[in-house]
Amino acid sequence: MLNFSFPNWIGSFAAGLLVVGGIVALVMAEQPGSPATASPGGAATEAPNFALQTLNGETFRLEEHRGHVVVLNFWATWCPPCRREIPDFVSMQQDLGDQGLQFVGVALERSAGPKQVQAFADKMGINYPIGLGDGTIAKKYGGVRGLPMTFVIGPEGKIRKHIPGMTTEDRLRPVLESLLQETS
Repeated sequence: MLNFSFPNWIGSFAAGLLVVGGIVALVMAEQPGSPATASPGGAATEAPNFALQTLNGETFRLEEHRGHVVVLNFWATWCPPCRREIPDFVSMQQDLGDQGLQFVGVALERSAGPKQVQAFADKMGINYPIGLGDGTIAKKYGGVRGLPMTFVIGPEGKIRKHIPGMTTEDRLRPVLESLLQETS
């Protein structure tokens, strides 16, 4: 008779993985879908309107940008992937802004206030409106469970792409250029 046994730690490790996997599945099942993923068949849904008080004292209103392509980005100064994608956003805003592209950033900060976020924006050369979020806009977009999170809103006011996590110019620019052709 063949007697084969696993060391005790292997069984414990496997059981732990199963428990963690089960918890993750339960938590994810309870999370509401974002508007970008909530519609059946992948159809685009209407982007919720919002008004954001920007750091320069103006108010960014989504409804005023109908006919343009808007990239709504939730980010934070403490978030390393957010820091990595901002230069690409600055570049695309500079290159495509006159064609009808508008980035807007909602900083979801743990402890930084307007002065710290403005200093960060100045250091990064951010050339698009940004403001501090209090969770209201994030809630309208299905909740933000991780940063960064980006929504691309087409000229007709519908969410055309939802990007959880970091994105790059190589992945985003073709999407934006395609949508900008719809505006002309």
